[in-house]
Amino acid sequence: VYPGQEATARKAFGKTKTMMRIYEDLTGVDFPYSKYDQTIVANFQFGGMENITATTHADTEILAVDILPDETEDLVSHELAHSWFGNLVTCRNWAELWLNEGFATFMEAAYREKAYGRENYLGKIDEDATRFISEEAVNKRRHALFNLLARGDDDSIFDTTNYQKGGAVIHTLREELGDETFWKAINIYLNRHKFQNVETPDLKKAMEEAAGRDLTWFFKQWVYQAGFPQLEIRQLYQPRGKRLNLTVRQTQKPDSITPAVFILPLEIEIVTANGAKTEKIKIDKRTQNFSIPVDARPSEVNFDRNMKIPLKSIRKLP
Repeated sequence: VYPGQEATARKAFGKTKTMMRIYEDLTGVDFPYSKYDQTIVANFQFGGMENITATTHADTEILAVDILPDETEDLVSHELAHSWFGNLVTCRNWAELWLNEGFATFMEAAYREKAYGRENYLGKIDEDATRFISEEAVNKRRHALFNLLARGDDDSIFDTTNYQKGGAVIHTLREELGDETFWKAINIYLNRHKFQNVETPDLKKAMEEAAGRDLTWFFKQWVYQAGFPQLEIRQLYQPRGKRLNLTVRQTQKPDSITPAVFILPLEIEIVTANGAKTEKIKIDKRTQNFSIPVDARPSEVNFDRNMKIPLKSIRKLP
């Protein structure tokens, strides 16, 4: 940092060692290089740049640590995460940029989870998903995570799709597979392709190998297609049969890159006077009905209680 700002450096960069240990523990892969430096510069066009072993940060981002400590911490962890996702393995071309930026964004949340707990992690994932959804509503240059139109001289590719949506999709993949399988797959992916270029099929193969099942459906809708599911849900309690009837309709407007139907395996929490229970459902049609037995009239129905799928909007109809 600049002379006289050593205290600021300790605040901004002081957790780097902890971040590095957490990333090594999660991935099962040691930090790949012999050193790691962080430097601030003036008039920098990005928040940070993950030059191998020597990250460059914008001084405006680091010197704001007293005002925006969370944002500074996220930036430091994001750029460090690129040592694994972006430097150790590097996306083959700009169309695959999400493999760099989506993973670094997800790892911000993964660090938070280990440092501050599950709720903090989910809050970060939800914040990222919300940011993508709000910008998608006005986005004139929509694209999937895999973006065949991407060009390196076009700064618009550094957007909420590759970063925030990418991170949220990786979270959903983790929730779909479970922690043990997901991190096992990450270890396979990083070790198999270290110091090489990667494409989405390389990640898919590692995930399928660890999970022992086909994930074509997942990558098709979340990586190769665009948009997000928009749900309208109507619920009706039938006291005679003690059943909760749900009608779920997907309302997103389909087009050449947005599917009419997303496949959404999720959990519903149903709360009655006698307590709460969780039901697993799978939404895989444009309009779908579910009839769930309950012990009394529900006082609350929580869709996707554990936020497996943050990239969605829900509108409950009367």
